[in-house]
Amino acid sequence: MTLLVSAAAIAGGLVLGLLLTALRASGQPWLYQPARGLVAFLRKTPLLVQLFFWYFGAAQLLGENVVGAITGWSGIALGTWQLPAPSFEFLTAAFGLALYAGAFFSEELRAGIRAVPRGQREAALSLGFTPGAAFLRVVLPQALRVSALPLLGQCANTIKNTSLAMGIGLAELSYSARQVETDTLLAFQAFAVATVLYAVVILLLQWAAPRVLRRLRWVSTSTAGLAGAAA
Repeated sequence: MTLLVSAAAIAGGLVLGLLLTALRASGQPWLYQPARGLVAFLRKTPLLVQLFFWYFGAAQLLGENVVGAITGWSGIALGTWQLPAPSFEFLTAAFGLALYAGAFFSEELRAGIRAVPRGQREAALSLGFTPGAAFLRVVLPQALRVSALPLLGQCANTIKNTSLAMGIGLAELSYSARQVETDTLLAFQAFAVATVLYAVVILLLQWAAPRVLRRLRWVSTSTAGLAGAAA
């Protein structure tokens, strides 16, 4: 469950981060001001409070009929195989974590954009690119390469932040450790195993991701090596 909600939150957060970054780089006040305000709001409020807001406020925001349809969905039937529907707790956790992570991803991408020399955009414009095309085809790819390793750190933070989803009843790793502790009174052992499992997942991510980035030639060998040593 921790891996599933982490993957959903990271994927959604990256999409949202790219969207917010594009809006903030648009140069249009009616686009970048709301995006800037949303990023500031999400970064400056506790994640647990946000999860509570989305979980307990969903009925008022979406309406009882929509929430009832979500909770009553049984999944997808593929012949004799049944794909179960995600729980309302899972959907809320993935949505809330993706929003929170997207704000931090946006900041890392914005820093990467600022690291790209202004001459790159000006050269693209002089070659006939529109401002949007210059951003998407020239500036953004370079910014992604600059931001790749910092984004990896934010992905690790997102995995750790999934532990807060136990507050809304999602049966992820921390919730399961708490259940084991309640049933057996073995608090040290239960949470020690949970801690080790979190560390293993994050260490695997920090070991594998730089190698993938190096294979894609997004980072140099020396940079990836430093990242692995720091991990």
